Amino acid sequence: MNSLQSWQDQPPLDLAVVGAGVAGLAAAHRARQFGWRVGVVEAARAVGGKVRSERRDGYLVEHGPSCFDRSSKTIWQLLGELGLESEVITARQPAYRYIYRDRAARRLPEHVAGLLAGDYMSMAGKLRMLAEPLVLGDARPDDTVWSFACRRLGQEAAHYLVAPFVAALLAGDSRQLGARDTFPTLWQWERESGSMGLGAALALGAEALPRDDTALGRYTLRDGLGSLPKALAAALPELSVQLSAPVEHLQRRSDGVWQLVLHHAMADKYPPILAKRVILTTPAKTTAELLKTLAPLAAATLADVTSARVAVVHLGGPDPHRVAPQGMGVAMVPGEGLRTLGILLPSSLFAGRAPAGHWLHTGMVGGAGDPEAVDLPDETLISLVRRAQEQAFGLSGARELPVEFSAVMRWRDAIAQPRVGHSEAMQQVTATVARELPGLALAGSYMCSLGAEPAARAGLAAAESLFAARAEA
Repeated sequence: MNSLQSWQDQPPLDLAVVGAGVAGLAAAHRARQFGWRVGVVEAARAVGGKVRSERRDGYLVEHGPSCFDRSSKTIWQLLGELGLESEVITARQPAYRYIYRDRAARRLPEHVAGLLAGDYMSMAGKLRMLAEPLVLGDARPDDTVWSFACRRLGQEAAHYLVAPFVAALLAGDSRQLGARDTFPTLWQWERESGSMGLGAALALGAEALPRDDTALGRYTLRDGLGSLPKALAAALPELSVQLSAPVEHLQRRSDGVWQLVLHHAMADKYPPILAKRVILTTPAKTTAELLKTLAPLAAATLADVTSARVAVVHLGGPDPHRVAPQGMGVAMVPGEGLRTLGILLPSSLFAGRAPAGHWLHTGMVGGAGDPEAVDLPDETLISLVRRAQEQAFGLSGARELPVEFSAVMRWRDAIAQPRVGHSEAMQQVTATVARELPGLALAGSYMCSLGAEPAARAGLAAAESLFAARAEA
C-alpha cells in the first residue's frame, strides 16, 4: 500500500503539504506536533528539494545548500527535536574566502582588523570601504544591490566584493536585484542608523563584527545536509509522504474542504486528495498555476517571479602533492573572462567529503547572466569549471590536480531572483491568500531568503499560521 491508498476511504487530512523540501517537511513536522493528520505529496522521486546530498564513488556531494551557521536557530531546533545533534560537524580551519581577480584567487581578510592587508582591492578602495560609517544614509525602496553597495562601500567594493558574491551565492546580477529585497537587514540598518556598521553594532553589539571564522561558525551534518529532510520525513508516521505525485489542480469544495488533483497520469487511478488545510511549498510558477483560478491576482504576481538557472559541477580526484587549495571557496568577479560563478572547496571545509588523500570541489555555472549555460553538455560544463579552478589557484604543471570523479546536477528553476519590490509583492500575495483562501498558506523558497534555515523557518511559520487561524475560527 502506498500513501495515496492509505488516505482513501478516510476523513480529509488535517493538512496536505505540497512539496517535500525542507520547508514542506518542516511544516508537516510542526503540524504533527499539533496532533494533526498530515500528508505530504512530492513531484520528485526523493525528499529534500534542493537540499540533496549524495554519496558517489567515495565522495559526498551536495547538489544545493551544504551548511548552516550558528545563528540558524530553526535548524538547530529541528536537529534537537530529531536527535541529530551528534551528527553535526564543524567547519575545519582555515576557512579562507577568495575572489578571482586579475587571473588569480585573492584571499579576503579573515577579520575586520585585516581589511587593509592583502591584494583583493586597491588601498583607495579599502579606505573607501572603511569610511562606510561616515557616509550619510540614504536608504531608498528602489535601491538595487549595486546602487546600495556603491553608496555604502564604494564602486570598487561593489564590483570586486559584492557583485561576485551575489553571483556565486544567489546566481544573480547585483544591478537587477533589490537591496531591500535581497539584504533587508543591511538596508534597514542604513535606514534606521545611517550606516550598516553602526546599525550592526547597535543591533548585535560586539557579536556584529566577528574576529575570525570560529565566531562565524559553519556547520553541516556528517552525511550531508540532505540528512535533515530525510530525518524529517522519517519522523512522520508511516505512509505520510508520497513521492512521484505532482499536483496539477487545486480546488475548494463548498464545505471548505480542499481537493488536490494529481497529474492526469495518476488521476485516473487515484481520486483527489482531500484536506482541511493546504500548504504550498512549490516554486513560484508552479504555485501560480495552482492558484490561477482561485486567486488570479496573486497568481499573476507569482508568475512574474524569475528564477536563475544553475548547473552544479562536482570534480574530485587524488592530491598526491597536497596542493589542493584550502578554505571555503572562490567567487568569480564578473567580466574576468571565466564562465563560472564560483567554486566551493567542500573537501577542505568539512571532513568526509572525499576519500583520504583526495579533493572535492563544486563549481556553479549559469545564473542570471548566463542562463543558456545550464543546457551545455556535461563535458563542456566540466571543462569550464576545470579551467576556472586551474586559473584561480594556479593548478597546472607540477601543481595539477588529477580528476577521477565528476558529476553534474542541473537546476532549471534554482534560485528566485528578488528584484526591486519583490518583498512588498510577496507580502501582498500572502495577505491576498490569507483573505481570499482561508486554510491555505504559502511557504515556497521565493517567499524567503536562500538556504535551509529560511526554508525551515518559512515552513514552521506556515503551519503555525494555519493553527492560529483554526484557534481563532
